[in-house]
Amino acid sequence: MQGERQAGPDLLRSIAALFVVGVHFYLNCGYYMVPMQGTKMYLMTCVRWFFLICVPLYMLLTGYFKCHKTISRSHYMSLVPIVAAYVLITVIKIFVSNHFYGKIYFFWDSVKNIANYTFAWYVGMYICLMLLIPFLNILWQALPAKREKLILIGSLVFICSLYPVVLYIAPSYWQILYPVLYYYIGTYIREYSPRVSKPLLVTIVIAVTILNASISFFGAKGELFNWTILGPVDSGYSTVTVAACAVAFFLLLYQAEIRTGWLRALLRRISEVSFEIYMFTGCFDAVIYSIAYRYTGGKDALKFFWLFFALVPLNFVLSFLSARLYRALYTRCAGVIAQIIKKRGRSRS
Repeated sequence: MQGERQAGPDLLRSIAALFVVGVHFYLNCGYYMVPMQGTKMYLMTCVRWFFLICVPLYMLLTGYFKCHKTISRSHYMSLVPIVAAYVLITVIKIFVSNHFYGKIYFFWDSVKNIANYTFAWYVGMYICLMLLIPFLNILWQALPAKREKLILIGSLVFICSLYPVVLYIAPSYWQILYPVLYYYIGTYIREYSPRVSKPLLVTIVIAVTILNASISFFGAKGELFNWTILGPVDSGYSTVTVAACAVAFFLLLYQAEIRTGWLRALLRRISEVSFEIYMFTGCFDAVIYSIAYRYTGGKDALKFFWLFFALVPLNFVLSFLSARLYRALYTRCAGVIAQIIKKRGRSRS
């Protein structure tokens, strides 16, 4: 049915939100404090690298949906709900963290950390990307054909994604351009709707995940997780193998057809608040893991191995419910404020 909302992107955004919760599990369970030894740690390493495609999926979706945005008031105003959610939910997180961990955030430190995106680095990156999007689109639309657009994407892969898999092929400082790479790949997918064999895509996702995990696990040589292996910039989002896994996973699901009405509705409701879920998961990290530590004796990845299947879904559900509540309250308050501004404008005229 023409004009019907696509289920595939909702599915991808929902999965990305779940994967964010999964990545946070590794930050809180002590995974990075345990030597890379044994079957459990290897399996956890595989899952860790698979979940790491969460941020690339968000960036691909940004390119997929914003490839036609122009320099307009509506485009820049769309940042208001993002900034508001970041500030308001971060304040909640500060109070929750101070309650469960003791007073670790003081007033001026909190203000400073909010301003420099310490609580959510992704927000700072996204705001800057949004400012560039109209100009990125002008560049893309100026390219005459598919060939030139592929050359642009290939050039970005070369300068910001191959290091550290291939050392010295391009200066390492170019890695930081990786959001633009993902944005343009998402734009390309939206424009050309490439179709790739699903068995091939599944094979790529599995093979690359195992490859990343094996390089990371065995490269550590029995010591702690080595951040310089495959992940010197932002944990590895720029690395070509992570990019390959994310793009293959995106292509696997972006055209997914979901005919079950309740499931489509649920995925849409999750997708609509995926950013708020990302923000709220930090709040529930403080609650859930501070309680879990009482039973595990602290951060110990091996003791948390099976708890993954309880804590990650629990965090996701609580974050989703909180995100929906926040969105309802924000929508109502924004509507009231808009009405007040509208009435004042009429009275002045």
